[in-house]
Amino acid sequence: MSMPSGGSGAPGHGGFTAFSPGAHSGVDPDADAHVAEGSIDTRARNALTLGLLSLVLNVLTGIPAILVGRHALAHIAAADGALKGRWAAWTGIALGCLSVVAFVGVVIYLNQHP
Repeated sequence: MSMPSGGSGAPGHGGFTAFSPGAHSGVDPDADAHVAEGSIDTRARNALTLGLLSLVLNVLTGIPAILVGRHALAHIAAADGALKGRWAAWTGIALGCLSVVAFVGVVIYLNQHP
């Protein structure tokens, strides 16, 4: 069995080097694409979701809510007003902090009252 000509010579990479990567290469094919006005940043939405889940799952999602919320705030600040959701990021951070403080309080209480 022979390999197609024009390949890189590496097994499994036969004739595919002649094709352009297309839209799947990670480059946005629409140069005029913009964020919808008033859209909430997905990181802020994720921080809010993790913060709400931290009320049930406690530290398991509380600490990630804090970290994702901080990242969302930095991303929103860098967007110069193109992204919304600062309230969602701050709420996620606050709920995450609340769950961590509650967890530490329960651990301290249980250690003092066997």
